[in-house]
Amino acid sequence: MRFSCERDLLSESIGIASRALESRSFGNGVHLDLTGDNLVIYAHETDILIEVRIEVLGHEDGSCVIPTPLTSDLIKSLGEGIVEIDVDDMALTMRSQRAKMSVNLVADFNPPYLRDETVAPVTVDAGELKEALAQVIRASAKGDARDFVYTGVLFAAIDGGLRLVATDGVRMAIRDLRGVNLLESDSEVIVPARSLTELEKLLALRSQKEELRVSVGDKEAAFEIGDFLLVTRLIEERYRDYRQVIQPSYPKRLVVSKREIVEALRRLRRMARENRDMTNLRLDITETRLFMSVHIPQVGTATEELEATYIGDEEISLAFDPELLNEGIDAVGSEYAALEIVATNKAVRIANADNSDLTYLLMPIRQ
Repeated sequence: MRFSCERDLLSESIGIASRALESRSFGNGVHLDLTGDNLVIYAHETDILIEVRIEVLGHEDGSCVIPTPLTSDLIKSLGEGIVEIDVDDMALTMRSQRAKMSVNLVADFNPPYLRDETVAPVTVDAGELKEALAQVIRASAKGDARDFVYTGVLFAAIDGGLRLVATDGVRMAIRDLRGVNLLESDSEVIVPARSLTELEKLLALRSQKEELRVSVGDKEAAFEIGDFLLVTRLIEERYRDYRQVIQPSYPKRLVVSKREIVEALRRLRRMARENRDMTNLRLDITETRLFMSVHIPQVGTATEELEATYIGDEEISLAFDPELLNEGIDAVGSEYAALEIVATNKAVRIANADNSDLTYLLMPIRQ
C-alpha cells in the first residue's frame, strides 16, 4: 500500500478512529484500507466502531493495522505538508522532507466488527443532539457501576419526539427532543454512555449544520455525519421505570440567573473542596433572595447572596453536594435556571426557566 496525504489530516484522522479503543497500548491497532484515492481509517472493540474516511493521493491499494498512538504521534512530529506512506508486509514507513521513520505493523486480535441488519437512517439536527448529549451523559453511571444498565442512556419514544434519560442512582437527567421521530411508538433502547461521549466529541468537530444520519436497530445504533461513522452495540437490558421519581407537580419554584449562580458555585466549590467528603452546600431561599453558603469547621466559611424570584407557601432551606448541584445548573440551556421543589426529602427538579425540555433531578442532603 502506498499513498500521499497532508500530515495533519492523516494524524488527526488516525487519532479520531483510535478513540474506539479503551486501551491504547502498542498492541491495539487502527486499520487503514486504501482503494484508489479513498482511505478508510477505523478502529473497533466488541461494542464500538469509529470510522473516518478521507481523500488521499493513492498509488497502490492495500490494507494494514498500525499501532496507536505511536503512529499518529510520529506522523504529527514530521514537517508540515505532504507525508508519503509506504506499507509492506512488516512495517509502515513515513517520509516527509528529510525525515524517514517506520513502525512495525500489529496483528489484529479483535474479531471483525459484524454490522447488524441495516436500518433506514433518520436525519437528526446535529447541534440539538450534541447539546442534549452534553446535558444528559453527565448523570450516567460510570463503567464500574454495579448496575450495568445505568452505564447507558435510555432513548425512549414519546409523543412528538424522543426522550434521553440517564441516572447514576443519585441524580437523573432527562432531555426531550421535539420532532425527532427516531424510534417507533412506545419503543426504547439503551445506548452506552461511553459511545455517546465519543459521538459528542465527533459532533464537535463538524459543522452543526451538517446532516446527521442516525439508524437504530435491534442490537446496534449507527451515527454518521460527513466523513465520520460511529457504530455502537446497544445494552440489551430493560431500563427501570424512571417516571416514578418525577413528581406530578412542584409547588415551590425558584428562578435565578444561570450566569450568576454558576459564578457563585465556582467560588463556593473551591471552599468545599477543602473537605470534599464532608461538606454540603446550603441554600436558604426567601421570596426575593437566594443565600448560598459553605461552612467548614476550622477552615472557613464562604457565602453568596443572589437576587431571585421565589414562589412558595414558605421559605425553605436545602443542602446539596456542591459538584452535583453545579452539574445540574450547568446543564440548563436558558438564561435563567429554575429549581422546583416539593419538600426537603424529595428530589429537586432543576430545569430551564422558560421551557420543560430539560429535567435534572437531584436529592437534597439531610441537614
